Amino acid sequence: MHDKQSGKCDICVESKITKKTCYPIERQYELLGLIHFDLADLKQTMSRGGKNYFVTFIDDYSRYTKVYLIKHKDETFYVFLKYKAKVENQLNKKIKRIRSDRGGEYVLFNKYCVREGIIHEVTPPYSPKSNGVAERKNRTLNEMMNVMLISSSAPDNLWGEALLATCFLQNRIPHKKTGKTPYELWRGYQPNLKYLRVWGCLAKVMLFDPKKRKIGSKTSNCMFLGYAEHGAAYRFLFLKVM
Repeated sequence: MHDKQSGKCDICVESKITKKTCYPIERQYELLGLIHFDLADLKQTMSRGGKNYFVTFIDDYSRYTKVYLIKHKDETFYVFLKYKAKVENQLNKKIKRIRSDRGGEYVLFNKYCVREGIIHEVTPPYSPKSNGVAERKNRTLNEMMNVMLISSSAPDNLWGEALLATCFLQNRIPHKKTGKTPYELWRGYQPNLKYLRVWGCLAKVMLFDPKKRKIGSKTSNCMFLGYAEHGAAYRFLFLKVM
């Protein structure tokens, strides 16, 4: 049988059909208008803190990203509640829509979103590309995290620390479409980049007063792991006291 409109016969369509490209929809023009999120599995290598997965939340307008490390998949919903409470309080706005795939860990979201008036958009079955923003972000974070571990010769169980540092940096890199950093669009001012350091480098950290000695080294060898979430401080892994 021949389809006059498409110019193709049924046999050709059935035998040669391919999945069409998922074209991007219109982006949001306000913070928290749409939040993309996804769960990534790294359970083959448990992190130093005993985590097996990580969840990313990406604001569609600013592309500002927040990463949470979790041990079990069923923690995803409670991490979302934590994220929602924090961003809505800090920005004085409400989350309008969220977008995820059809993973079983998102079942708890349905009733909650109906009660809170949040639209929960889910992707079609077997179509991860429909959740492309979150999928691409997870891929970028994974690749950068892997580069950090390899270049610094750090053990694989530090992937959680490297991932958090990667997300920190990603929020301070200008986006190719907006020309501004996600941090600037999220916070309203440009980030300070003067205190950035190379992840995994050797750090000579001054000993605390009770451990200081009048003779010998006054520092301890540490590995630089990243930045404190709330405060102007660095995070280190203790290696050896000199």
